[in-house]
Amino acid sequence: LSNAGQNDPVTTLREFAEKFLTLSVEEQALFNTQTRRQIYEYSLQ
Repeated sequence: LSNAGQNDPVTTLREFAEKFLTLSVEEQALFNTQTRRQIYEYSLQ
C-alpha cells in the first residue's frame, strides 16, 4: 500500500484487498501481526 504512489486510493485499496485474499492464512496472519506492530510503534512516537 505504501508503494501505491499517486494512484486512485479506492482502486489501490480494492487491488490490495483482492491480492490479500489470495494469500494463505499464515501469510495473512503474519501481515496482520506485522502491521499491528508497526501501528503500535508509530503510535509511540
